[in-house]
Amino acid sequence: MGKPDDSDASVASLAGQAGGTCWARASAHLSPNRGPLARVRATAQHSDDDSENDAEVSSDARAPSPNARTYPMSYPLAKPHCDRLAGKVRPAIKSEANASLARSLCECALFVCGVVAVLIRMVHSVPEIRDKACGVIALSTFVLVCFACHARRACGIWATQISCLRKTDPSDPLYALLLPLVSSAQLLDIAPEAMQHGGGALAPPWMQVGRRGTWRADRVGASPDRIVGRGALLDLHVICSFVFCVHLMASQLARAYAKRRGSHAHEGPTSRLLMCFYTFSLLVAVAGVGVQVLARSSGYGHLVLSHTPTWATFLIAVLYQCLLFLCTRVARQNCTLGELAMIGGVGTALWQETVISTMARLVPSYAQYYFREPSAIVLGQLALVAGMLLIGLVLSPLLVLSRNLAQRPTHRLRWPLKRNLHRRLLALSFFLLSAAMVLCVLSPWLAWQLHRRSAWLYFARFMLQGPHWWSRLALLVYWGLLCNTALLSIQLMVNRMWQYATVGDQVKASSRTLPPSTAPSVQPQRTVPTATERASTLAATQFAERGEREESTSLGPRVAVSVNGRRKFFHALAVLLFVPGIAWDPAFMHVAFSAALALFVLCEYLRYCAVFPLGAMLHFFLSQFLDSKDCGLVILSHAYLLTGCAAGVWIESQSRITQQLGVLVLGVGDSVASIVGRQYGRIHWPLSSKTVEGTLGFVVSMTASVMVLRMLRLVEAFHTGALCAIMTLLAVIEGVSEQNDNLVLPLSGIFLTSMIPLRR
Repeated sequence: MGKPDDSDASVASLAGQAGGTCWARASAHLSPNRGPLARVRATAQHSDDDSENDAEVSSDARAPSPNARTYPMSYPLAKPHCDRLAGKVRPAIKSEANASLARSLCECALFVCGVVAVLIRMVHSVPEIRDKACGVIALSTFVLVCFACHARRACGIWATQISCLRKTDPSDPLYALLLPLVSSAQLLDIAPEAMQHGGGALAPPWMQVGRRGTWRADRVGASPDRIVGRGALLDLHVICSFVFCVHLMASQLARAYAKRRGSHAHEGPTSRLLMCFYTFSLLVAVAGVGVQVLARSSGYGHLVLSHTPTWATFLIAVLYQCLLFLCTRVARQNCTLGELAMIGGVGTALWQETVISTMARLVPSYAQYYFREPSAIVLGQLALVAGMLLIGLVLSPLLVLSRNLAQRPTHRLRWPLKRNLHRRLLALSFFLLSAAMVLCVLSPWLAWQLHRRSAWLYFARFMLQGPHWWSRLALLVYWGLLCNTALLSIQLMVNRMWQYATVGDQVKASSRTLPPSTAPSVQPQRTVPTATERASTLAATQFAERGEREESTSLGPRVAVSVNGRRKFFHALAVLLFVPGIAWDPAFMHVAFSAALALFVLCEYLRYCAVFPLGAMLHFFLSQFLDSKDCGLVILSHAYLLTGCAAGVWIESQSRITQQLGVLVLGVGDSVASIVGRQYGRIHWPLSSKTVEGTLGFVVSMTASVMVLRMLRLVEAFHTGALCAIMTLLAVIEGVSEQNDNLVLPLSGIFLTSMIPLRR
């Protein structure tokens, strides 16, 4: 995969030396002969003393993206001056702020319409669901207040800096409503009036092995109360969103108070900030429990978190706040506030479902709180995804040591000659302890949940329970062929890139003329960087040069592949991989998506912490597909893409269109809109960089793809007008949203398929 040789300095020793992106951009404008690549290479020449160490990589070697604005007024003073020297005219900040606010108001109008649609359906439902309308109204009001405050001055999470976010946008607080709206739609689609007509799009499918037209998976345990279970899921997201808004308001007040005193809020040692955050988190959790107890003692318990026990309210609030703090500290500058709210909500729901499934085995009455149908595939997902997160949490000391050892220069180590040995010992310890946790903790837990059946034998038998005994094995072979073809194409592209980088540097070095030396004993300084130095700066220079037109990466005189083109290649690959599997065997795809996400999390552990020997290889491979939204330390694009494609399957929707929607939106609609908008876009929407041509391409491609699936009898019959309305609304959301499309579009599509009936 183009891994550099081991004869030079450790790549990870360059962590943090790539410098600020704005400085690199300014240097490129002020001195045409000394661009960002030359600056980073010059920096790399100071680490020659690590020649006997392995070439590893740390994610800090990637410089932040020049297009990523972390928070308002974060532009350096030198940037306008450099733009004037380069002959560029930068638009006024005030006009940009006005356009951003106008676009955010459009998003606010969309969310308000969604809330109104949910409330109308709740009011006409049974009393048990109608009572949930009070919580939705209170949450929507609180979110709108936070939106108004955030539009005036940027907010953040308590005890964290706004610079820990990728960027801030006035619409960020609105996305705290997205998950509650989706869970409300899930609850409404199993209401008695909806079940009389077969249930809504998000009603759960029937699961039975050996029956045609069902999900071929075994049910485990007693059947839960669906209204109670999905009501508990809505309560969970309402708690998370309330806690999120409390953090925003408290952070706003703290910053205003610090400004009046002439100081800065949330600054100081990490230990003090950590103590401040956890103290505040406990107070918020206790306050939430107090409100719930007070409501029940006053006779209004049916209006406030009626389907959530008191201990669960406290646990949900604490878990959610811990995830928020962890994401802002570890995944620094990877998320916006809106993405942070969605990631925290999904992670909290996953952990809470793991706790509920464990409690249900001990106390059978807790089975009514299952969010989804209790089945073997759901338990497998909990063991795979939640188990992998647990492994990272338990073994975090080893991972931190590995990262620190990879980052620190050799001359600053206590035992520099034993660096390679220490790195190998840390890697061996991580792999052995991970295997021990799988065999001694996760596997016994899953076997206990499966009523003392071996988890390994159970899922080996599961592989033979498809529509035919060979169908799931054939699907694996099909995936293997496609993935090998894709990896071969990427390998050729990366090899071409390395070849051009090496030859190009040698040509440039040979064209240089060294000044004549008067003293023969003085050796000229080395000006040609070695192969490892070029390798160490490859990922950083991709970000430093991200401002070039079309984000293209030159691969030689005949090949030029843009970052956008490489990313859309994998989006198209996702369509070929997932559409046949979801149509043929959604239960197997449920397990496959979970296993893939667990594998992605493991790979990110290895890459982020530079675990020997795979850290560098993974880093250089994933760095070829990063765009301006991947400007942080953690690479999340592939996990976002997989999660968006799997969303319709993981929520266990009975509608086959909803199951396929995430794959089609990201693999077809978003890709076509990006390609058409870049190549043929001429007319821009007001207050947006998106084009009318790209939006039309999104709507037409999505409608056509669903119609093709219908002609192949892979989806049910639908109303064309309703489908066009859903696709048009999704195109509008894609045009106005500044969040990650891989998260927002699938969730929005799931909500819209519930609110706008498609079934004919």
